[in-house]
Amino acid sequence: MNADTVQCVSCVLFSLREHAGMANQGLGRCAAMKDRPGTFVSPQYSRQCRDHQPAPAAKTAARIEWLRDVRSEGA
Repeated sequence: MNADTVQCVSCVLFSLREHAGMANQGLGRCAAMKDRPGTFVSPQYSRQCRDHQPAPAAKTAARIEWLRDVRSEGA
């Protein structure tokens, strides 16, 4: 298990694109959750995850910016 605290938004296994409706609510899907269909996670909740695989910094930054835009639309 990865002892570091991580956020899903910075992982290659995390996706906002596969389920647009949930992404518009600020939630995404982890590819490692194959045994839990219909489960979505908060991208920026800090957690410990043994499956975390760092995504490229540019991808993480783009996700964070997109999430910021989605959240500001609802404000």
